[in-house]
Amino acid sequence: MEGALEVLETVGFSYKHPKALGLLDGAGADVDFRRGVARLPRELVLEAVKRAPKAYAVEGPEGRVSVGDGRLKVAMGSEVYLVDYAKMERRPGVSEDCVKSIALGNALENISVVTPFVIPSDVPIWAADVRGYRLLFTYSRKPCSAWIYSPESARCIIEMAKIAVGGEDELRRRKVVGYGAEPTSPLQLSRHAIEIMVVMAEHGLPVSATGSMVMMGATGPMSVAGSLCLMTAEVLAGIVLTHLMSPESPVSFSTSVHVFDQRTALCSFGAPENVLASLAGVQVARSLGLPCFCNVGLSDSPVPDFQCGFEKALGAALAVAAGAEWVGSQGIVGADQGASWEQLVIDDEWVSAINRILEGFEVSEEALALDVIRSVGVGGTFLGHRHTLRRVRSEVWYPALFERRPWGQWVELGGKDILQRARERVEEVLREEYPPEPVVDGDVARELEAIERRYLKRGSSQSA
Repeated sequence: MEGALEVLETVGFSYKHPKALGLLDGAGADVDFRRGVARLPRELVLEAVKRAPKAYAVEGPEGRVSVGDGRLKVAMGSEVYLVDYAKMERRPGVSEDCVKSIALGNALENISVVTPFVIPSDVPIWAADVRGYRLLFTYSRKPCSAWIYSPESARCIIEMAKIAVGGEDELRRRKVVGYGAEPTSPLQLSRHAIEIMVVMAEHGLPVSATGSMVMMGATGPMSVAGSLCLMTAEVLAGIVLTHLMSPESPVSFSTSVHVFDQRTALCSFGAPENVLASLAGVQVARSLGLPCFCNVGLSDSPVPDFQCGFEKALGAALAVAAGAEWVGSQGIVGADQGASWEQLVIDDEWVSAINRILEGFEVSEEALALDVIRSVGVGGTFLGHRHTLRRVRSEVWYPALFERRPWGQWVELGGKDILQRARERVEEVLREEYPPEPVVDGDVARELEAIERRYLKRGSSQSA
């Protein structure tokens, strides 16, 4: 923490936007407008952290996700490719895949935030975020999110959001759209990201700039401590700008230090050093009174195998035990190699198990069951006791996907591994839930489509 404050005070942070630099200059930072770099006094940083709201909720048509409720929360991933394990290949995602993914996310109880899951390649890339949000506003029953690519698409998405929720005032209240501007390590935030933050702040929508993904040995020092120090400085720099730009926006702490594998030149999602940095990052967040997101619960394995389960469980369990409430986006194959529906339903299962642990257990006269133990006595059985019957469903977590059958029964039922069972679960959900029922009425759905068409037409004419 002290090292991060020193970095911001002596080295500074590059905010590549005149409005951001002006706000920082007015707040007492030492701003070099020519270089676009601001050195931030520690008093400015700590005051921003102190004054910014910490608690928040993300709303959807049929519920909300509250930070601070003690449950583990996860969002679906967002990838370029959709992986087909039956064919052992991957292909670019399209809009139909997005709708199927939204239907699946709606049905999976432990997925907190629904995304389009894949980037739709059947529209121009500059309109993929608009298409994604149009489908989310039309079909997602849960709180939803997608990447936002430009200030122009942000304005279009906000226009759609107003239609979806019933106007500007309702949008400001429900805040169904937000934007996380990811700093670029080391120590910079792009102009276009700040432009999007400005657009969002004009409408009172949540903005943040705390999701840098420092890679040890590439964009950060080749040490856990050094990269964590750099990432903490970047998170704090983002919090300062967020608070100056939008004082009502809640802030949080994101730990996303990753290993840059020098053998493959790839970012590792499952390295134990990622977990170490997250555990230390949770301690930093708690010292600042901030809710914490840890980019763990992920794996480098391209298939749901032992490596995948081990890396996910190691990161998620330790981070949650340390106090994190969010872990990395789920359904991802390897380190951003693609998205998998099968992986998503597997991830939903283990999140359910962790939430059962977080619930704890009851300690009461009835739960201690001393009278039951006395009545059963030495050498008896509790199997048919009323106490067992009363509590058999509420006390024990029963898996929907994980296997508990004995060997003979498992073989008799086909000897299916978890990937096969997950594929069957995906097919079952899509048979029941796809195509999904819209969550808005027909007039609203048509207006959302009209807004998207105007954006596509305008963008096509500008690029011609």
